[in-house]
Amino acid sequence: MIRNKLTLVCFLSVVCALPAHAADTVKFKPTGVAYKDIKNVPLKNPEGVACSKTAVVVADTGNGRFVRYSLANDNLKDGIEFKVAEVTYPLRVKAAQNGRVLVLDGKTRKISRLAADGSFAGYLDYQNVPAPTTVTPRSMAVDDKDNVYVLDVYGERILVVDSAGKYLRQIPFPKDYGFFSDVAVDQRGDVFIADSLKANVYKAAPGAEAFQLFASGLQSYLSFAVAVDVDSQGRVYLLDQNDSAVILLGPDGSFQGRYLSFGWKGGQLNHPTQSCFTDNGTLVIADRNNSRIQLYKVQ
Repeated sequence: MIRNKLTLVCFLSVVCALPAHAADTVKFKPTGVAYKDIKNVPLKNPEGVACSKTAVVVADTGNGRFVRYSLANDNLKDGIEFKVAEVTYPLRVKAAQNGRVLVLDGKTRKISRLAADGSFAGYLDYQNVPAPTTVTPRSMAVDDKDNVYVLDVYGERILVVDSAGKYLRQIPFPKDYGFFSDVAVDQRGDVFIADSLKANVYKAAPGAEAFQLFASGLQSYLSFAVAVDVDSQGRVYLLDQNDSAVILLGPDGSFQGRYLSFGWKGGQLNHPTQSCFTDNGTLVIADRNNSRIQLYKVQ
């Protein structure tokens, strides 16, 4: 059921730059950046960021480790390294309840559960999952009840399980999709998925059994959506990996602007891969090819 050709295109696609568009009422103000840990060891191609109430955990992919930063005045400080023997190639990280973290390993394709102190607490063990029982995660999200939403590319579905892995429900992918890269859950329980190839976003209301088209026709602004996030106002953020930008959608799915640009200067991006929001609304982005983490205040 995996679409091998589509998957290959998704990871190898190269596109030309797209024009920038931005609404005058919204500004992305850079507030901080992190290049290294507290021992001055540089980050190397970090792919994941997870925001909790007091910290940001970084998947420092190129170094095969994690770095936990403390949040202070819209910036990051300290940067304490920790390694997990069971996770050698961390790709995606998501904050869970009580300081815990979920992490997707790019080599094993397993989701690991990490305790608040960074120690390995076991793999996410899927229980009572309907066919197909094989699960191949591409990404995941966590809601306010600590339930986990797994983007299962093999099963062509969003698989919803509790924090221990017990099956709760599933939402099948919509028909005629291209390739889904990420899933997000907002404060209401709405589920969003981003189609990277067709530049569409789909939404499922709480308890819904199917996705509905939320936003389409974004090809003029969006090259390859690698991540999707939702802020406290219900606005949807799409990270454009190939063209190094952020696309903003309104709560109704309307296009609100295309922000940031490719480059190496402060505030610019070079193949971003994941984002998250802190409790005070600061947007944190893993700026992979610049080997740094950047923070923005959306005003």
